[in-house]
Amino acid sequence: MKRTTMRMLAVSALALVVLIGALALLSRLMVPKNNQTSFGQIDATAMGVLGEPKNTLDVLFMGDSEVYTSIDPLSMWREYGFTSYDVSTSAQPLPYTRSLLTRALERQAPRLVVLETNMLFRKVTMEDALWRQVAEVFPVLEYHNRWKSLKSIDISAEPKATWTDPNKGFCPRDSVVPSSVQNHMKPTDKAAEIPRLNQFYLDRIIALCQERDIPVLLLSTPSTINWNAKRHNAVENYLKAHTEFTNVAYLDLNLEEGLDIDWALDTCDGGDHLNQQGANKVTTFVGTWLTEHYSLPDHREGANYHS
Repeated sequence: MKRTTMRMLAVSALALVVLIGALALLSRLMVPKNNQTSFGQIDATAMGVLGEPKNTLDVLFMGDSEVYTSIDPLSMWREYGFTSYDVSTSAQPLPYTRSLLTRALERQAPRLVVLETNMLFRKVTMEDALWRQVAEVFPVLEYHNRWKSLKSIDISAEPKATWTDPNKGFCPRDSVVPSSVQNHMKPTDKAAEIPRLNQFYLDRIIALCQERDIPVLLLSTPSTINWNAKRHNAVENYLKAHTEFTNVAYLDLNLEEGLDIDWALDTCDGGDHLNQQGANKVTTFVGTWLTEHYSLPDHREGANYHS
């Protein structure tokens, strides 16, 4: 019986080794060999941050579509001189945020990381989190459909990143669809709940930044659909409960009267996202706020930054 058990364990171990080896080989084959859509890259606009010259970005804006419709890095550079990139994807969950940030920090040493807060309330299951962790090790899980478009270059080439988005992740919207929501920031003492798994990943993201002495700003962009006073209170409560985090600030643009968002003109989809006009207001306001609160360099006279 003991010998049979040992044989079964040996067979299981061998099968596991074979499986891991197969996943590793398939991952090497399937992973895009460049960070462009034409190479099969998922979320190429956000992954364009990997193609930026090493250590040239001062600020990384992380989050979902609220980021790439609200923050224009090129306008910030023209107005204030610091460089930034919107490392944002549609419906971005926090485990993916951590993965994207980890990869970006392999090439960049930003002076500030900005986390848009809408994603703090997006439901993430343990299965989602586990899948993300495994997919980071074995990309074949994420890129399994690429077998349909494999080329000879996929057999021998090493993965690289040579492309970057000309708009630095910003995706402007021109349409105007007014919001019908009234008084979305009506004061209350109640607070929404940040899911426990999301808190875990937020903790890890902030800790990752603190290990590198990178300040973190939690930013709530204007939205009558996604934001309210309960969520604002939840973010404040989170920071009050985590006094071990230093150099972490919170800015809620939904409460900034000086921003002067016109919900009849500045949204492209009824208050969910801002259009170009609204984004211009947010970009100017945030750019001014960042230059007042952080030591960000002015690269406008640097020849290496003109592109």
